[in-house]
Amino acid sequence: MTKRIGWLILVLALAAGSATAKDVTPVFKTAEAKHFTGAEGVELTPSFYDYFYAELRDELKKSKLVNDVVGEGEAVDDADAEKSVVISGTVNEYKKGSVVKSALIGFGTGMRSLKMDADVNRRSDKQALCVIHVHVKVDPRWNEKTMAKFAAQEIARQMRKEFAQKK
Repeated sequence: MTKRIGWLILVLALAAGSATAKDVTPVFKTAEAKHFTGAEGVELTPSFYDYFYAELRDELKKSKLVNDVVGEGEAVDDADAEKSVVISGTVNEYKKGSVVKSALIGFGTGMRSLKMDADVNRRSDKQALCVIHVHVKVDPRWNEKTMAKFAAQEIARQMRKEFAQKK
């Protein structure tokens, strides 16, 4: 019995070591995240856009797609501009959801809904690399900061998926 446990621990240790051995090389040198805008009729507070901007910058750093995330309007070396991207976008739709429906009915009813489009453009020649459509649903009891975090995570996930296919 102890031999089996010993072998199991050895196999798990080797599997964990090989899983962390992968070194992800960034696709881009820098990324500039811009503040997203709201379409007409979207009723979100200005603090949501600030939360989202901060969360998007954090998620881009975590995603390993870029070496560095620069602030909005910051300059980038001309040599790095070819391998740099600018991410901007629009919140197209926001539905507040209903706490009562969520609590009484459950099963995903009454959820907050947020639909947004993000444009990823090359910095040097402004060429469009991809357009990301995101639809996030969160519990209506959660605050805007949490909703912004989920939206930023989804955009970073979609970018990783998009650029992994283009490699």
